[in-house]
Amino acid sequence: MAYKIFTVSSGSVSKGATVETFTLKGVGVSIPAILVGETGRGRKLGVLAVQLPNSLYRKWKTKGSVTIYAAELGQTRSGKPKLFAKNDADTDEKIICVFRTKIGFRGGNAHTGDQAQVTYELNWGGRDKINKRSTTDGEKIDERIAKLLKRFDTKITYTKFDSETRKIIMEAYGLSEEDFVSSLTFKEFPGEILVSGIIAQGAAGRMGSGTQLVAVIPKNIVFRTGYSGRLYGASPAHYYIWNGEQLLAATWEERTVADIF
Repeated sequence: MAYKIFTVSSGSVSKGATVETFTLKGVGVSIPAILVGETGRGRKLGVLAVQLPNSLYRKWKTKGSVTIYAAELGQTRSGKPKLFAKNDADTDEKIICVFRTKIGFRGGNAHTGDQAQVTYELNWGGRDKINKRSTTDGEKIDERIAKLLKRFDTKITYTKFDSETRKIIMEAYGLSEEDFVSSLTFKEFPGEILVSGIIAQGAAGRMGSGTQLVAVIPKNIVFRTGYSGRLYGASPAHYYIWNGEQLLAATWEERTVADIF
């Protein structure tokens, strides 16, 4: 089956992908390939070989790069993934995405599924209150917590909880919402990764680093690219969905306001 191809660049979506030139070291042979990541210390170049039809191959030989808009999945002789460029897609059940995901200054990035749930963790004030209460009441409070939570032991001060478990802890210890900090968890990345590469900052890549991918993405499944580090006002994440006609992209705020997906 031939799938449509898109390039995703931290919230920006464009049709097609650029096929560049990769030269095999030692043999001096150049092949058409989609490249992600970088070369150098602390970096990794991901190479996805592409088989081009004669007309595109001649153009690639002359210019060094071409754009393809659809491809079938295949393998090289060594069993690694390979694309076979086609004129058109013949299915809308999946697409091929090239992720040229950025990183913030001294930061990183992430490729995940949609938001899963909010988790909670005791802050320093909450931990201190629990430690003082445990000291005062001895094992009585700890036994109650262990019985209520079942899956946790008595040392809960550094454990993450869902909302229901937080309520139990609040009631048992007399805590308030201010005694907790919240964080988001995300579903697993739904794509089938064909190749990955690493981009980085700094001479040895130690200032920051992140991943770039080429992946097959299923229809009607939300996926996300997230960015950490200094973003200077830019959104920390973008969400996407392939609906069979368009690859939509939006921030979380745009999703909640417009109810796009």
